Amino acid sequence: MRTIDSFAAAVHRKRREQGLTLGEVATKAGYSASYLSKLLHGHRMLLPAVVHDLDAALEADGELDKIAAAQRGDAKPVARPVQLPPASADFVGREEQLQTMDHALVVQGRPGATVTIVIEGGFWTGKTALAVHWAAGIQARFPGGCLFTDLRGLAPGAPADPEEVLDGFLVALGVSQAELGAASLQARIARYRSLLAERPAVVILDNVANYQQVEWLLPGAGSIALATSRERQSGLLARTGGTVIELPPLTAKQALDLLGRRIGEARVRASAAAAELVVERCGCLPMTVLIAAEHLQRHRETSLTELAECLDSEKTRLDLFTSNDPAVNIHGVVDVSYLALPAMVRRVFRYLGIGPANVIGAESVAVLADLEPERAEEALRSLAEAHLLESLPDGRYRISFLLRAYAHQRALVDEQLSEVERAHDRTLRWYAATAWEANNTLIPNWADSGTTPQNLSGFEPMSFKVGGFESAMAWCELEVSTALQVARNARTYGAKDILWQLPTAFLPYFVLTRSWNTWLVAAHDGLAAARAAGSEAGIARSLEALGWVEHELGRTDEGVLHLEEALRRHADLGDDRSRAWTAYGLGLAYTSCGRLTEARELHELADRLFAESGVKIGLAVNRAALAGVCDLIGQADKAMEYALDALNRAHTFTSKAVLGIAHQRIGVLLSRHGHHRSALKHFDEALAVRGRDWQRWGAAETLISRAEALEHLGQFEQARETYARSLEILDIACDVRTLDVRARLASLDARSAGLAGVEKFA
Repeated sequence: MRTIDSFAAAVHRKRREQGLTLGEVATKAGYSASYLSKLLHGHRMLLPAVVHDLDAALEADGELDKIAAAQRGDAKPVARPVQLPPASADFVGREEQLQTMDHALVVQGRPGATVTIVIEGGFWTGKTALAVHWAAGIQARFPGGCLFTDLRGLAPGAPADPEEVLDGFLVALGVSQAELGAASLQARIARYRSLLAERPAVVILDNVANYQQVEWLLPGAGSIALATSRERQSGLLARTGGTVIELPPLTAKQALDLLGRRIGEARVRASAAAAELVVERCGCLPMTVLIAAEHLQRHRETSLTELAECLDSEKTRLDLFTSNDPAVNIHGVVDVSYLALPAMVRRVFRYLGIGPANVIGAESVAVLADLEPERAEEALRSLAEAHLLESLPDGRYRISFLLRAYAHQRALVDEQLSEVERAHDRTLRWYAATAWEANNTLIPNWADSGTTPQNLSGFEPMSFKVGGFESAMAWCELEVSTALQVARNARTYGAKDILWQLPTAFLPYFVLTRSWNTWLVAAHDGLAAARAAGSEAGIARSLEALGWVEHELGRTDEGVLHLEEALRRHADLGDDRSRAWTAYGLGLAYTSCGRLTEARELHELADRLFAESGVKIGLAVNRAALAGVCDLIGQADKAMEYALDALNRAHTFTSKAVLGIAHQRIGVLLSRHGHHRSALKHFDEALAVRGRDWQRWGAAETLISRAEALEHLGQFEQARETYARSLEILDIACDVRTLDVRARLASLDARSAGLAGVEKFA
């Protein structure tokens, strides 16, 4: 009993030194007071894990561990390996992931349970660094220490043999080579888990291939299994019920922070724009940012701007990340993921490198790679599971700049140039056909058949018959930027007309959504392509789009000149539909600059042309505009007649966009003539159908009109709230009317302050 008395005496001495009661010691160590009393009186075994907890609680610095080991007759010190590799000195970010791991330690750490965490992510995202950083912070809580192995699941050469790794772990835990040689595999697995049951540990299994590779290495109750992998480990997670962490690249801010730590924050601040481009082209990956930083430190004559230009070039983008050192050679690192893919998936990946866009969907990839959409979707899912693509919330995928450059180099080697050209041609024509189909769904018969793409035989566009207007609008919102990028980057020489037809095909979408920045880019792109192709129809259509958006942006003088030229060109070409839309747009521009007589003549011309061409939506929106002009020239009855006609026509359309325009027009007419309460009803009707994101411009317009009516009615607080709602939308849209609305709000605030002062004085 002497040794037990010595252990108990040591515990009592330590607790008295710290002024603790036995109950407080028990609580601090995580045990009941009753259990601790029985342990100190020799009625419970001195288990190593319990002794270690008491030693830590009493800050005995290993003294209690040694006394207990002596009492058990074990003079040999307990093996406590800590095999962690050096932690990164420049670890940044990852707060969300670290919090998730801490949470898993609490939630999964039930009695008898093993905590399993799997960190998945693409190459060079810092999976190992995250695992090591977190483990370094918690390993002191585990008497068994920390075991680490690189299983080389995705690495050049053969993967690690799990049986050899198991034997290495056992040796680290104090098992002799003689004991290993005499035991069977199952006996060694049992011994490994028994040791970790006595002394729980953190076990890091880096670069895992699959569940079979780690099955024997998973610890038992009380320990933590922390795995990393570039591939999805569904089998491991299904069997362990573990926590999965999808590790993305760093945020741009975190990547800049990492760059600044290495090359100096002052240097980053001095060339902020170039630094931002560097980390963006590095994909915000920790390793690529560190490679870039090392290059800048080694070559101090190289500026951030020069490095940004190098990384921005598709030809030299990967040069910085190509090295004889396999740890920092992007080709060797990505090769192992790429070569593990099935042949069909590798081919799709190569085609993404020659494709014109970074964001892709299954339909466009099917056209690019000449596959059925189902097979294209299957390939994209496989690439996402291999973390060679990023899955987006809208169902599409994004390929990073670096991986696209890698895929491009692969395609140059493995694909014939003629096949590459055919792929570009297929993609361009498919986007043109689908854009035309979508925008003709938004505004049926908006364009004359003579200006629609005629050289698209064999290219079946997406159909919008099922979803109609809503599905066409959704496609345009998702794909407009990609479609413009496709046209801008097209390498096809036999389809010059399509290069202007594709940007101008989106005019109905732009008119409905007021996406001014994209609209302006599309108009300039279309005009440049039309002039390069020598297409009179293309020049006319592009001038129409350009003039319209210039007017919307407040550059009315420029817009009028371009719309007038477009109107003349459409007349010469005999394109009455385009002439009608141009006359409508020019009429709006004339109205805004006070040329009311000319505006009415143009809207009347548009009215006749829309009626003759059978463009019903055009007729409805033009009559709403004609109502506004008539009212301004003093023909109030005629104005209301046109507005009510527009409203009646709007009720016949599936889309509610025209209904919002008609109610807005009637509300403005009523309010202008003092019928503010009646106007409010129409403004509310307009708001009820202008609730979608793409209708925010129209919603802001109606809110401003509604606020004006409320102000006239003396309902100043409601008017203020309505102006504030419109301002929220205008701020997001960066609308030029923001300053005017702020001025109106300030006026209302001043009025309210004045009234309050008068009441106080009274």
